[in-house]
Amino acid sequence: MPDPASPITTSAARPTGRVAAILALFSLPLSLFGIGGILGLIAIAMASRSSARNTNQRQAFATVIIGFVSVLLGGLVASSWMIGPGRYDGPSPIGTIQTGRVTTLDGGTFDLAGGDDRLTLVDVWATWCPPCIASIPMLEAIHRDLGDEVRVIGLSGESARTVRGWLERRTAEVRAGTLEPSAIPTYPIAAGIDPLPDLVRATQAYPTMYLLGPDGSVRQTLVGLHDLPTILAAIRASSLEPDDAAAEGR
Repeated sequence: MPDPASPITTSAARPTGRVAAILALFSLPLSLFGIGGILGLIAIAMASRSSARNTNQRQAFATVIIGFVSVLLGGLVASSWMIGPGRYDGPSPIGTIQTGRVTTLDGGTFDLAGGDDRLTLVDVWATWCPPCIASIPMLEAIHRDLGDEVRVIGLSGESARTVRGWLERRTAEVRAGTLEPSAIPTYPIAAGIDPLPDLVRATQAYPTMYLLGPDGSVRQTLVGLHDLPTILAAIRASSLEPDDAAAEGR
């Protein structure tokens, strides 16, 4: 069995140490996008193995430190994607009546209590939130195919300028053929809202969808990224009158 400290073993371990150091260096900037943590973990594992073979201890130690920082930063960034717009000390939105009116980016107005028989799906989102962006094609499908039953609106706590700029960049990507058209919302979007609606202030994580009855009452909430069948099931449950929903639950 080769001696761990022998020249052969040490020489064989050197590439591992170098690769670990390179991974650690790459993981640090990538952690700012929430994806460097995995590289950081790999770098830590490789550096630990390299250290056990008595190679460059100083390099291995530095690699472990950088990898650990990358994992920590990656976790913080990933969790920030799910942090809502701020603290809210009011009651849970479920059962409350939302009667506010917001101005959309196209200059129109949108009443949360619609005045007709349709449900309203309110999506509280942000342009910097990957799960929010991943939800857009599903919301587009609902807006396109279920418009007679459900109104869809996106509410953002960001400035109107920020959201408009994001939409312009996405539109340019669609025209260039690098993005599917369904990745751009055609349903109404409101941003730069002052004061913020209660639903936006009550949001603790992005994205959060609220399903409102025709009278503006909050019937369902969906927190985080969900697939289309889950959203459609929530729409179906919200379409039932309270008495019917209670009867179906028996």
